[in-house]
Amino acid sequence: MRGTKKTIIRLQSEDGQKRPSSASPNPAVRKLVIRLLPGISECLRAEMRYRGDLSKMIIEAINSVDLKNVILVDLFAESRIETTMISIPTKVHAVLKALSKTRAASMNVLVNTAVAHWLAGKGIIKLA
Repeated sequence: MRGTKKTIIRLQSEDGQKRPSSASPNPAVRKLVIRLLPGISECLRAEMRYRGDLSKMIIEAINSVDLKNVILVDLFAESRIETTMISIPTKVHAVLKALSKTRAASMNVLVNTAVAHWLAGKGIIKLA
């Protein structure tokens, strides 16, 4: 068929080794799967409709909140948690990883905490 785009499936080489990909991933960006509390997710997505990219807003939240000292959110207070994938700079990922060790909390808790405090600072949600 002419004019249709064909799907390309990459195969392993005969010796079982993966072939190098022609499209190398950006080493300055990391993918992170996070689970957002429903209230945070809803407010963040509503805010996103007016501002754009979810990842950018989460990065802004992480960079603007003092995660070393703020009170952490309780992820176990909610039964339903939504999963989403974001792209964050490698440097932000390293900061989250170091803080998770320092605070004995998961990176997921830190992301939820940053976004919750960021949204509270904008008057969008109330922290209890």
